[in-house]
Amino acid sequence: MRLVTLLHRITLCWAALACGTAPAAEPAPGANPVLRDRFTADPAPLVVGDTVYLYVGRDEAKGNDFFLMKEWLCYSSKDLRHWTAHGAHMKPTDFKWAVGDAWAAQVVQRNGRFYFYATVQHDDTHQGKAIGVAVADNPLGPFKDARGSALVTDATTPSPYNWNDIDPTVFIDDDGTAWLAWGNPVLYLARLKPNMTELDGPIEKIALPNYTEGPWLSKRKGVYYLTYASMAHQNVWEHLSYATAPSPRGPWTYQGLLTGPTHNSYTIHAGVIDDFKGQSYLAYHNGELTLPDGQTGNGNRRSVTMEYLYYDADGRMWPVTQTEAGISMPPKPPAGKVPAPADPGRSDPRVAVQQFAQGYPETWPGRPALASVTRPFEQAPEPVGFNRDGGASRLVQTFVPRADIALGQLSLYAGDGHGTDATHPLRLSLRDVEAGTELLGAGQGLAIAYRPQGAGLLSFDFSAHPPVVLQAGRRYALALQGQKEALTINLRASRDDVYADGEANLDDRPLKDPQGRPADFAFALYAR
Repeated sequence: MRLVTLLHRITLCWAALACGTAPAAEPAPGANPVLRDRFTADPAPLVVGDTVYLYVGRDEAKGNDFFLMKEWLCYSSKDLRHWTAHGAHMKPTDFKWAVGDAWAAQVVQRNGRFYFYATVQHDDTHQGKAIGVAVADNPLGPFKDARGSALVTDATTPSPYNWNDIDPTVFIDDDGTAWLAWGNPVLYLARLKPNMTELDGPIEKIALPNYTEGPWLSKRKGVYYLTYASMAHQNVWEHLSYATAPSPRGPWTYQGLLTGPTHNSYTIHAGVIDDFKGQSYLAYHNGELTLPDGQTGNGNRRSVTMEYLYYDADGRMWPVTQTEAGISMPPKPPAGKVPAPADPGRSDPRVAVQQFAQGYPETWPGRPALASVTRPFEQAPEPVGFNRDGGASRLVQTFVPRADIALGQLSLYAGDGHGTDATHPLRLSLRDVEAGTELLGAGQGLAIAYRPQGAGLLSFDFSAHPPVVLQAGRRYALALQGQKEALTINLRASRDDVYADGEANLDDRPLKDPQGRPADFAFALYAR
C-alpha cells in the first residue's frame, strides 16, 4: 500500500472512531483531488523513466487569509493513481537572497541533473518576486541554489508591475536549446545557456490573447504548445487557454479555451504530461478538498487534480471537462475534430480593422495628432473590459482636439476577450457631444469584427469612410458598444498622467483605476 494512501486511511479511521461513525468510503485511486494528505497547488509533473514526479507548492493559509506557502513538496507515482509523498524538497529561504513565498515552480532534467526553477519573494535588495534556480543529482533532491543569486528580478524585466516575475516553465527542445517562459500579466521568453543557470540572449515579450499567468511549454509531433491561466485580469476567475506555434518564439496562434474556471478556486495552473505510457494528462488544481481534520479548501487552500488530455488529428487539444472521477475511470478518446473557432463576421466596409500591430506598445507608431498617453505600456497598465464591475456593455472616452483633425486612423491599446461573432457583436461610435450627432457609419456607428488578440494595438483605418473632421475645442465621445458580460474587448485604463481633456466611463459610470483615481483609455488619433 502506498504511503499517502495508508496514512490517509489511518487518519480517517481514527476520526471515525472518535465520532462513533463508520469511515467514509475511500475515493477510487485517480479520483480528484489526486493528492489528499494536505493542500497542494501549482502542479509541475516530470517524467523520469517509468515514474512521474509531481512538484507542488503547499498551501497553509488559514481562514480567508491570502496565500501562505512555505515549502515545495514532491510526490511520485508509477501509475498516476497511487502517490508516494516524499515531503519537502526545498524552502524559499534555502535561497539566501529570498525571504519567502513558495509559489509556482518546475523541475527539468538535463545531463543527469535536475534543475528546479521557482518563484520566490526577493529580499530588499530587489523589489517584488524573482525566479531562482536550484540543482540536484536526484529528482527528490536535495536541491541547492545553483547561482547564489536570482536568475530573474525586476531589474531584468522593468515594467509597471512588481509581481511580473512569477511562474517559470522550462522546456528543452530536441536540438538541446532550453527555453524559459514566465510572467504575470506579461509573458516573457528567453533562452537558457547549456549550464541551465544563465540567460542566453535577450528577453522577449509574447502577447497572447487573454494571458494572465502560469505558462507551460510543451511539444508534440513538431508543434509547440503554450498552455496558460487566462482572463483573471478581466475580473473573472482564471480559465485555461492555449496557443500553438512552429517555434517557441512563435508566431503563436491562439486556439481558445482548454477549460473554464476550476471549482472553489479563483486560480488554476496547468501542468501537461504529453505521453506517459501512451496517454496524455492535464494536471491542475481546485479548492475542493476537505482534510480529515476538517479544514476545507478554498482559493488559498488548493488541491492538485488530474484529467485525461486528448488531441485531434490536427493537433488541437480537446476541451477538458473537470470531473470528480478524474483518471479513476478508463480513458475515452473523443471522435472527430475539435470544433473550429467561431467566424468573427465582417466589419463595415467603411473601416479597415488592423489587429495586433504591436504587442505591449512602448510608444505609438508614427505621429499621432492626439494621444491620451505617450507610453501606452507604461502609462496604461490596468485592463478594463466589458466584465468590469459586474459587467457592462458600453465603454466611452471623451476628448477635445487642440487643433482640427481630418480623421484618418484610430489606434487603441486593447486586446483579449473572445472576439466577435454573430451573437457577440461590437460597434464603434464617434459622437459630437455638443451637437448630439454620430459621425461614423451614416449615423449608426460602424460594425467591427475581430479575432481575439493579445494586448497590443487595435487600429481602425477610415480611408474608405466619408471625411470626418474633428474641430479644435469641441468635445467628442469615442464609444465601443458590445454585449453585456461578453468579454468582447479589453482596454487599458491610465494609471498616471490622466488625460486632462476628457474622461472615460463604463455604462455611464466614471471609470477609475484601482486607487480610485480618474482613468482614461490609451488611444491615439491620426490625421489623413
